[in-house]
Amino acid sequence: MTGGAQLSEVRPRSGRRTDIQGLRMLAVVGVVVSHFWSWPVGGFVGVDVFFVISGFLITDLLLREHERSGRISFVDFYRRRVKRLMPAALLVLMATTVGSALLLPQPRAQGAAVDAGFAALFSVNWRLAAVGTDYFEAGRAPSPVQHYWSLSVEEQFYIVWPLVLAIVLWAAAARRRKAMLLLAAAVVTAASFAWALHETSAAPTLAYFSTLSRAWELGVGVLVAVAARMTRRRLPRAIAPWVGLIGSVGILASFLVVLPAPGFPAPSALLPVLSTAAVIVAGLGADAQYDRINVLLTNRPAQLLGEVSYSLYLWHFPIAVLGAAVLPPDSLLRSVGGVLLSVALAWLSFRFVEDPARRTSWRPGVRRWRVRRLALVTVVAAAVVALTATATVHLVRPTQAVAAEEAGAPGCVGADSLLNECGPEDLSGVLAPGVDAFEDDAGSMYRCWRPEGGEAVPCTVGDPDADTRVALVGDSHAAMLLTALEPAAEERGWALDTFLGYGCQWRDGDPTSDCEAPRREMMDQLESGAYDIIITSGARWAATDEGAADGYAAAWQRAADRGARVVVVGDAPEVSAEALACVQRIGMDPRRPPCVTSHEDAFAQVDPMPAAARKADAAFVDMTDLYCTPGGCPAVIGGVVVYRDTVGHVTATYMETVAPELVERIAAAAR
Repeated sequence: MTGGAQLSEVRPRSGRRTDIQGLRMLAVVGVVVSHFWSWPVGGFVGVDVFFVISGFLITDLLLREHERSGRISFVDFYRRRVKRLMPAALLVLMATTVGSALLLPQPRAQGAAVDAGFAALFSVNWRLAAVGTDYFEAGRAPSPVQHYWSLSVEEQFYIVWPLVLAIVLWAAAARRRKAMLLLAAAVVTAASFAWALHETSAAPTLAYFSTLSRAWELGVGVLVAVAARMTRRRLPRAIAPWVGLIGSVGILASFLVVLPAPGFPAPSALLPVLSTAAVIVAGLGADAQYDRINVLLTNRPAQLLGEVSYSLYLWHFPIAVLGAAVLPPDSLLRSVGGVLLSVALAWLSFRFVEDPARRTSWRPGVRRWRVRRLALVTVVAAAVVALTATATVHLVRPTQAVAAEEAGAPGCVGADSLLNECGPEDLSGVLAPGVDAFEDDAGSMYRCWRPEGGEAVPCTVGDPDADTRVALVGDSHAAMLLTALEPAAEERGWALDTFLGYGCQWRDGDPTSDCEAPRREMMDQLESGAYDIIITSGARWAATDEGAADGYAAAWQRAADRGARVVVVGDAPEVSAEALACVQRIGMDPRRPPCVTSHEDAFAQVDPMPAAARKADAAFVDMTDLYCTPGGCPAVIGGVVVYRDTVGHVTATYMETVAPELVERIAAAAR
């Protein structure tokens, strides 16, 4: 290069890099603010900023050690990692699991205890990936230790990358070591990014938590560290401050434009990742001018927040999640108070736990038994976290199994309270089935259920020899009706066959469905003319394409042409996460529940089935009046919890109260 573009020699900076401390500040502020205020929408990418920083600092540390001593001490490296991460992490896990036992319903508290055990062993990302891709866990509230997934990704990377680095440095000739290391880092980073592109499209939840899909972000930091030590150069003094400023602006822009939607983490995370890399490159050997121009990162408050960023990251999420069990989301005490409490606990944790542990000598020497003892202590600590929390859960929050009859006077429980216009005075103040039980209140919903990727599981309920043959077909939202229809089949003399399964909406034109092969067999039976009545329903959010109504109508019409009466039951309205969180809030009174989803939100996703019924020779049964009032759609009706989760699954207890009216409307439509 010539003129002003000529690179300059890197000069060692005295002390800690203030720009990287500022990056930590930006990252943690984005994450914390987005979790308490749900704004900015992309604040979660602060985690991606942390990934790049970690990849850079760890690699730079290891390369400096190798240059100084000609070797890499894995004992020293992992001892430093344990000192840096474990004391504060275990403290927060212990406090969170005990707090969960005191404030959350028993199933969630027990789940938090299990998650804490995985988090203590830095493997909770795989646990969350499995839970997040589990259909039966869809729509559940987040774990209060969910944020530990990013620490798990980093630690898993730290297990693999130092080994790769050491092998390359040992195997390559001295003059080629850094070039080979740069090649190895580039290959790992490119392979991870390619996999992230595939997995983001094929399994976005798995991609979000997967180390394989996130390693490229740490890899970018690795590439910066290796390239910097290879070239010993920095950007020109006239350009570097502005490159750093552009990188900071890029991070702030990513907070506003990156969405937690298809395309994340790959390629959407490129903006915060490359912006962070730009700041790190620009700050190599930076001077006073750099600090003045990049004052957003180098000012004193930014340094203080960057200093406590790790502890702040650990504390803020459990406070946000557990706070929802006590205070509504629009409460200033929950948002402002939660942030202030997070900062206070972060400072205390840093001052009395994190920093002293990091500064202590902790020099176990080179004896291998000391390393094994350290690993054993870590495992035991994780077990103590999980066992203590689980024991606390059983002691403090016994399971609340409540029968629907306890919720109110006869004729005023559940849906009957709407039909009979009951008031608060007709309710007992008892919540059924109880905050500890409603999430698992599925009844017989999955008794005849085809799991994702599995074979069809047909069942017959009622009288197998009955003259009236009825079929129930669809996905999990049709399966919810089985709780109401199973006793009705016995009473009315129906032979009720079920065709229920994951993704098994009764429609044409969806060749990508997981249920396509079983559905073709199902359609052959439904179109055989063997059924007098065919009842169907489906999740309103599962068929959002423009041709959904036509696809439903075409399939239904073929069965109707063979003599079946097709009865379509409208899907339940959707419920907001806040309304369901309100049900679990301490002090919630089921006689005057504030847990309501607005009509606008409840019906934001249009159900295509009414339009499809009009196109086909099918009857439509509207159940909206059993879920909503003029003021909105409550999550608790007549003392009974309506929903199990935020994807619209109705509790079996509420469906039992709906059953008489639902069956009567279906029978009328069939006539």
